[in-house]
Amino acid sequence: MHQAPAFRTRRSRLVRAVPVAVVASLVVAFFVPAASPAADAARAAVPVEVESPDFASEAYADPWDFSNAEDQNTDEARTQGISISGGRLQLDLKPGDFYHPVISTAGSLPYGRDAASIKVDTRRYTKLSFKMDQPTRGTGAFYWFTCREQLNSCATGVSFPLVPGDQTYDVALEGVPLMSAKIPWRGSNIFGLRMLPLVSPSSQATTHVSVDWMRLYAPGAAHASLPPGDYSGYRIEALPRPLVESPGPDDGLDLATAQRGRPWDLTNEANAGGIGSRNVLVRGYGPQGLTGTNTGPGRNDPEVLFPVAPFDANRFHNLSFELTYDGGYSLEDRDGGGKMARLIWLVNGTDTWQESDDLLTYSGPNARKIAVDLTAGSPLDADSGAPRLGWAGQTVRFLRFDPNEDRGANTWHLKNLHLRADPTAVESTTVTFRDTAWMPGTTADVKVGRGAPGTPYETIASGVSVSQGLNSVPFDLAGRDAGAYRVEVVLHHPAGGSALAFSRSAVTMTTDSARSPRGALDVAARAPGGAVVDGWVTDPDTSAPTEVRFYDNRSGRYLGNTLGDRSRPDVQRSVPGAPAATGFRTTLALGAGQYDVCAYGINTGRGVNALLGCRSVTVDGTPVGAFDTADRVPGGVRATGWALDPDTASSIPVHVYAGATGRATTASVDRSDIARTRPEYGGQHGFSVDVPATGAGPVSVCAYALDDAGKVNPQLGCRSVDVSGRPIGAFDAAVRSGDRVTASGWAIDPDVAAPVEVHLYVGQRGTAVSASVPRSDIARLRPAYGGAHGFSSSVVAPPGSTVCAYAIDSAGGENALLGCKAV
Repeated sequence: MHQAPAFRTRRSRLVRAVPVAVVASLVVAFFVPAASPAADAARAAVPVEVESPDFASEAYADPWDFSNAEDQNTDEARTQGISISGGRLQLDLKPGDFYHPVISTAGSLPYGRDAASIKVDTRRYTKLSFKMDQPTRGTGAFYWFTCREQLNSCATGVSFPLVPGDQTYDVALEGVPLMSAKIPWRGSNIFGLRMLPLVSPSSQATTHVSVDWMRLYAPGAAHASLPPGDYSGYRIEALPRPLVESPGPDDGLDLATAQRGRPWDLTNEANAGGIGSRNVLVRGYGPQGLTGTNTGPGRNDPEVLFPVAPFDANRFHNLSFELTYDGGYSLEDRDGGGKMARLIWLVNGTDTWQESDDLLTYSGPNARKIAVDLTAGSPLDADSGAPRLGWAGQTVRFLRFDPNEDRGANTWHLKNLHLRADPTAVESTTVTFRDTAWMPGTTADVKVGRGAPGTPYETIASGVSVSQGLNSVPFDLAGRDAGAYRVEVVLHHPAGGSALAFSRSAVTMTTDSARSPRGALDVAARAPGGAVVDGWVTDPDTSAPTEVRFYDNRSGRYLGNTLGDRSRPDVQRSVPGAPAATGFRTTLALGAGQYDVCAYGINTGRGVNALLGCRSVTVDGTPVGAFDTADRVPGGVRATGWALDPDTASSIPVHVYAGATGRATTASVDRSDIARTRPEYGGQHGFSVDVPATGAGPVSVCAYALDDAGKVNPQLGCRSVDVSGRPIGAFDAAVRSGDRVTASGWAIDPDVAAPVEVHLYVGQRGTAVSASVPRSDIARLRPAYGGAHGFSSSVVAPPGSTVCAYAIDSAGGENALLGCKAV
């Protein structure tokens, strides 16, 4: 376990709200008398007006109607007393006291409704209205801040006259006289909104004020300042307030669950196994979580040490925790102050602690789950040491959480801590959403997209009837590309009001490879008109033939398609569940060039389109073939081989030359081997032709295939053949029997197919025989001459003599010695 050093406190960096002087003479607002709700039984007949857009409703899906604790952080106020009760914000204050509808604190890591996380669009929301009950006449003020420090130098405000009683006020925020730094509202980057309900009179008596509702709104409709409700003579219907619950950060895989099988849910001691602590007196575990009290030696730096194996911080980056404590909220550097938490970690490559900025933790009804994306900008504290590597892109190897930097012996309760990945789903997920301003007749359109919010999204459900509470719509990948998808929900109310919201995070959709097509591209070969492609494909979600589409991987160009509807018994035998028809074969019309042909099985149902394979093919009109043999035949040379033109299945001409003498033929002889290897061309592409040739020695024999388009006639090859007329043969054997010897062998005169004479000599005595005995071996080796070229004859030969055999040249030229044997 790493032991982390104690840290000095950094509370002095936190700049808190300071009073802003108010110029009471600048009165730039008016009040609107309170409207009475219509009590007429004919309510349905009154004119209906759609609510004008309101910041809190659109940004938080929760208007400032003070119906719940989230509507106002009562810790972020300077009053004598503040609470939410009876559907109103209740305030006891002296002149100059204030509360913050929107707040951001310098030196802290923004989360939730912090103005640095959720921006105020000053171009959209240009007016402020609220209903407030107070007893005096005088002046109130509303301020905005353009810096997180909330200094006078970045503060600007407007004032409004106070009217006793429960009154509705409508305050313009642009185009009016301004106070303090005089920074215009429109175009400003807002980091805080401050309301001073009572600036004057200057009496220091405590006054009770209550606020019914507040709206930072976009003007437009006749009664844009008012919230939804029934009024005298008209009704304002609420705009929808969509809130997308899922996908969201809480849906992602939890680090502790991934590494140890259970989350850091500290409501029981078993889940805390392996967790250590320093400067903490652990008091136990229960519904509030781990209860600890700050203790020495570093009481202001309690540490909870979470055991982790090194992990990818880019993957696990959604931090959330629930923390409460005894006592009130304060950031002062004293006992009872320092109500903040901090995450501290070590990454590979350095032993320097990486310290997060302060995570402000609020008290009582303001305490709620804190959630931060650690990759949304740098999370580091300004005092974190170098190297400042942060979270994104790192491998984290040690994790520490400081829950409460209070110098006093404060007691706190850590209910849980999570580090989650973004949500993922295989093939399908469920989108859940609600309308926090629901009314009967609400409908929804649900869309998904891979771009940023505001870019075009694809509608996956339209006109969905929305019920009160949580609603769900399935999102099925259904052939869409895998990847991260964000969800957009558009709600429509009966009177025509519409509003949209996006999911807080994207969901990464992956495919179920078992549901995608399977198959193979077995062949991509040159064929007449282009290239033939052959293979098989099957989709586990259908027994119908699966479509195959072809693309050139070099250019990305679509080449064509076909169906896997041919019988492939071999596939059916080897692939469980495959139908009989899985084969495909088609010809792609391709122009001249080189292609990387890729085949894709087109998905049906679950799964995605699948790559079946890629093969290279060259589309070239040059004829191809082979010069197989060149043999001596009577009167010349016989040449054999094959040739075809890739542009046509028809037989093409072949020219064969023996020396300067040539013969033309057509490659139309049936060749079963060619038919097997190039079935798209058939087998009629062989040739066999005799070319006259004479001479006293070897001659070069060459074959050429002729292009049917007349462009190029490639040479198929050349061979050297001896065309001299001298006889050839062999004296195979001489076998004695008494005083006689039987001599046998064979002889051929290359100039003729007829048998020739062979002379056998014993000494000076010769015997003439005809080489006409059938020899099947000779017929096989030299089919052009036949087999009648053997000889066998008995001659008298005393022991110790020699027998010699000569083949006699039919043209009277040089006879050939076939051999001699001693007998």
